[in-house]
Amino acid sequence: MVSFCERLRGERTRLGLNQTDFAALAGVTKKTQMLYEAGDRVPDAHYMAAIAQAGADLYFIITGQKILVPNVDAAAPTWAPIDGEKLGRIIEMLEAAAKQAGRRWPSKKLAEVAAEIYNALGHEQQFDQPRVERILKLVINR
Repeated sequence: MVSFCERLRGERTRLGLNQTDFAALAGVTKKTQMLYEAGDRVPDAHYMAAIAQAGADLYFIITGQKILVPNVDAAAPTWAPIDGEKLGRIIEMLEAAAKQAGRRWPSKKLAEVAAEIYNALGHEQQFDQPRVERILKLVINR
C-alpha cells in the first residue's frame, strides 16, 4: 500500500508543482515540505486546507482511495479502481473452495469468476467473509 507521504508527493507532482512552490501555497517552507514527503513530520489542518484549495485530493492523500464522481455523460463508461488486496482474497478463497469441491478451473475461468464475485460485492468497504463464502458456494455448485 502506498504511504501517506508517497500519496502527498504524488498529488504535488500531479498538480505539476515542485516542492518550493507547493510549500509556498501551503504556507510552509521547502524544508517542511520535504519533511512531510519523507514521512518525518505530519502536516496540520491549515496545511491540508491550503493544498485542498490548490486542487489536491485530500480524500486520496488521507485514505489512499479515489472518490469517483458519477459521469454526467451516460454514454461514457464509468470505472472504479480495483482493490488488489480484495480481489486477491477472493481468488484465494475461490481456489480453496474449488479445491475442496474437487474442481479445478483454467486461469481464464478463475479470473472471470473472481471478477464476477468482486463486482457482486460492489464497493463495500469491509470484506464480509461469510457473505463471500456464501457466494462462493453458489458459484462452485452452479
